Amino acid sequence: MKKNGLFLMMFISSYAPSQVSIQAYGGNKEAEVLGIYDKDFGNRWNYFVSGTVAYDYKTRKVSPAVYQSVNYFVGNNWGASAGVYTSAEEVMPSLGFAFVKETRTLGINLFPAVTYSFDTGEAGLGLYTLLEYTPELNEQFNFYSMLMVESDFSFQEHQASSQIIRLGLENNKKMQFGIGSTISQTGSSFETDINFGLFIGKKF
Repeated sequence: MKKNGLFLMMFISSYAPSQVSIQAYGGNKEAEVLGIYDKDFGNRWNYFVSGTVAYDYKTRKVSPAVYQSVNYFVGNNWGASAGVYTSAEEVMPSLGFAFVKETRTLGINLFPAVTYSFDTGEAGLGLYTLLEYTPELNEQFNFYSMLMVESDFSFQEHQASSQIIRLGLENNKKMQFGIGSTISQTGSSFETDINFGLFIGKKF
């Protein structure tokens, strides 16, 4: 079954437009690699994946996490979404809505959903958001900015949230570099951790 599914994905991917972004980030507390894969299948279907691998300098712990969703659009920008968030500690399926809008300088991916945590056995509300804004500065460079937000709430309290922020430049070959931060909040008290650093990336 896994082989058949892999073959199907490879077969479809050869005919469908896709976008891949990879960023390497070195912060004062952690190093991270971020990957984004976005593929359309025909006029209605879309597959979206965002994955991070973080390495904590102090604990030497490697923390992978992946969010992926299959989206079906009923209008130009709105549709239904079924996804799953997976990490070393958690598997959290979700069902909700998708809003995607792409222009020459602006990209918006918004996935609000009802979630279920296998770790806690509770349902809740989740939100995944990816915003990119790249206006042209001159013939060689665009201004590059990205905001990625992930939030998870049970119906009683906040569980976890994170914000990935990137500010810099993007050249004609879609190479990106600049400064950034990764901010996370956990628990009902919103205990906050901030990781500042530099990034370099490439969009294919």
